[in-house]
Amino acid sequence: MTMLKYRRRKEKLKKKTSVNAASILFASLLIISSIALSLPKPASAQPPTAWYWKPSYMDYALSGVPDFDERQWGTYIWQDAMQAWSHCGPVSVANSLWWLDSQFEPNPAPQQMIHDDFPLVQSYNPGGWDDHDPQNVPWLVEHLAFLMDTDGRRTGLVHSGTYVNDMQAGLAHYLSWSTVNPPGDVDGNGIVDPTDFNIVAVAMGSVPGAPNWDMRADIFPASISYPPFADNLIDGNDLNLVTANMGRTGLFYEHTVDRPTFDFIEHEVERCQDVVLLLGYWIYNSQTGWYREGGHYVTVAGVNSNESKIAISDPMEDAFERGLIPEGRVPIPHVHPPLEPPYVTHNDAAYVSQDIYSVAMFSPPFPPCPGGDWTLINYVNWQPTPPYFTVIESAVVTSQLADPDIAVINVTTGKSGCKPWPVLSRNFTTWVNVTVENQGPFTESFTVTAYADANVIGTQNVISLAPSALTTLKFDWNSTGYAYANYTISASASVVPAETDTADNTFIGDIIGVTIPGDATGDWKVGPPDFAYLSSAYGSMPGGAKWNPNTDFDCNDKVGPSDFAYLSKYFGQHYP
Repeated sequence: MTMLKYRRRKEKLKKKTSVNAASILFASLLIISSIALSLPKPASAQPPTAWYWKPSYMDYALSGVPDFDERQWGTYIWQDAMQAWSHCGPVSVANSLWWLDSQFEPNPAPQQMIHDDFPLVQSYNPGGWDDHDPQNVPWLVEHLAFLMDTDGRRTGLVHSGTYVNDMQAGLAHYLSWSTVNPPGDVDGNGIVDPTDFNIVAVAMGSVPGAPNWDMRADIFPASISYPPFADNLIDGNDLNLVTANMGRTGLFYEHTVDRPTFDFIEHEVERCQDVVLLLGYWIYNSQTGWYREGGHYVTVAGVNSNESKIAISDPMEDAFERGLIPEGRVPIPHVHPPLEPPYVTHNDAAYVSQDIYSVAMFSPPFPPCPGGDWTLINYVNWQPTPPYFTVIESAVVTSQLADPDIAVINVTTGKSGCKPWPVLSRNFTTWVNVTVENQGPFTESFTVTAYADANVIGTQNVISLAPSALTTLKFDWNSTGYAYANYTISASASVVPAETDTADNTFIGDIIGVTIPGDATGDWKVGPPDFAYLSSAYGSMPGGAKWNPNTDFDCNDKVGPSDFAYLSKYFGQHYP
């Protein structure tokens, strides 16, 4: 994994004497010419329809990705030694984990109910409040801040904010602590394997500040205990934890991508993966080149590929809500009661300001930026105009180790097995059974729709289908109003969030001809051959040796006098 140090520096911008008015003007002209096409369109409070937004969930992310604020505190004020707000890293990750926990909650319930059936986010006061209660937010953030060594709280190596490699290590430790991943997963890929063993072996005996120190390897006891504690020593305890869990697999993996492209971010978000971006604050001078001043973490809430725009939950700025930018989304209007900070209103995850920014690539004659290839245009938490740039430096992605996968594995009908081929008397009803399987790792809820060609037979909801579980849904297909024709019976399951294997969400079943009552052969006429079939099956019921559903004209699961009556009534009729 690439190790990119992140310094969140809040000191005032130091003006360099080499940056004179002429150089700034020159740089500004270059920049404006290179990104003019990417500047925001005229002010509009409504996002374009091409947006993809991370979905909302009843339990409990009513507005999609949460928008928790770093300008608050739990057991301490979330500031560094210089009294600058420094917890944007753990807050951005808390947004992600909260949303993922809502997505995979198998038994969703309203917020006021205390319950928790998915362990990714847990209540820090069990029985006192729910895992998605606003009171739980500060505890979750502070737990993450410790594991990620924000401001040096874990190692004692004092710095401001969160290094991106420490964020990655702390997130891996948290996933193990929550039990969604096994203990011993050092590198956060969700699998305990020889790579984890080797990482610990290389760092053996080290302490913070040592040349071979690697915080990823310090998994004991930080990744298995609470309140959070780290011994800051890589030793046999860490190696034993890996060895004891070798080969075990979890539910999630996390990884960091440096210099991510917009296409990569878009793809991950639309797969319903969680993406936290490290934004670097860069200055360009035509004489001295690039200079990095600091940075900030945000959580991606949505993307617009048509217009190259990103929506973010920003731990520092509620820019759209405050009227600082023209585009954004506040799904549920709300007010912030004075006095703030602490900014706790958004601890209710329904209250968000998801701020929209255009993004653009650096292009010639403008030189490449050392931090990344894409920039947010007019980002309000940094100088919004050239020569100042907000550069997308890294993406920290939390994904499902195995993608969700719903499959429709069979479709049968009351006419399956008919001879010579299935037919249904018009104005009568047969059943359609649809069997679905959850082939993914998470409990899922979804809808299933049965069709006759493009005609909807019916739709049913499947609630909380466990991994590897099957269920069969029964639909009634009434052929009243259907034209005499052959119809393909099929069924489709809705795509669940993050599902990529969607080919098996649809299953094609029987082709059934809707025909004249008394037509057992499917040749669109009633005559002697149909009488022969009826005579052969007369007196039979489903499961019997003589049973032929085609001769059960009235669909009452037996072949008898009523079917003979229909054949007699329509004898000699044909279509066309």
